Amino acid sequence: MSDPITIEITEVPVIDSSVVDSSVVDSSVVDSSVVDSSVVDSSVVDSSLQNPPITIEIIESPPNPIIELMKQHSKIALLIGLNYVDYSEITLKNRIQSMNNAKQILINAYGFTEDNILVLIEPSRENVLTMLNTIIGSSNLISELIIYYSGYGNGIMKTDVGFCVESGIIDNLAKQIMPADFAEIGQDEFTSILNNSCCKTACIMDMCPYANEEMLLKWGADINNHVKVITLCESDSHNTNKNQLIQSMLREHGSLMNPLSF
Repeated sequence: MSDPITIEITEVPVIDSSVVDSSVVDSSVVDSSVVDSSVVDSSVVDSSLQNPPITIEIIESPPNPIIELMKQHSKIALLIGLNYVDYSEITLKNRIQSMNNAKQILINAYGFTEDNILVLIEPSRENVLTMLNTIIGSSNLISELIIYYSGYGNGIMKTDVGFCVESGIIDNLAKQIMPADFAEIGQDEFTSILNNSCCKTACIMDMCPYANEEMLLKWGADINNHVKVITLCESDSHNTNKNQLIQSMLREHGSLMNPLSF
């Protein structure tokens, strides 16, 4: 943390006019701005009661490491992976591996390094939102952003007897993030955050539908100005090799990311 900055302010003491004998001071011959100390009762004006200097400390906040990182790189990637390992009933097998595969694609084909790739594994809702808001809030510092999410994509309700599809969730392709604490980040909330991005942004939502083991791979793209959201959905049991698909998505819908080669 930076050292505090100290500022001292000295207040000028004020003499109460009630302690001045008005019969002695003739305003016609004495400058009103000057008061002869001989006419002031020294027993009344105690120098110890004069206001001491006021010290104000300005504490500078420590620099945010994510923002400092963004100042050093022209492009940033945020990868989010969840297998929900703390809950055996719904644990996924391949989502973190898919995230790691995407990381290698970014390094091998898009010129990313370990230094400008941020990774969240089994994050809570607060973790995800804090990271997203920090990056998007400072996206004017970079020219390109890739976000990759791999985990459940529809509402899951944790009950006393287990898990079930969240009430009111019908579409198993709902584009939402399901963090490890099951406090979902819905499509509208997620999109509203992305809409504030100041740089070219490609977001891949690699979602697993809960309670639908027959769901096959599907994908599409929602485009909003310079922000592109690409969605795909596949049951974890299918375990499709997505490497080629991810590459083609980044190439066709995220060509703004300037791939090195394929």
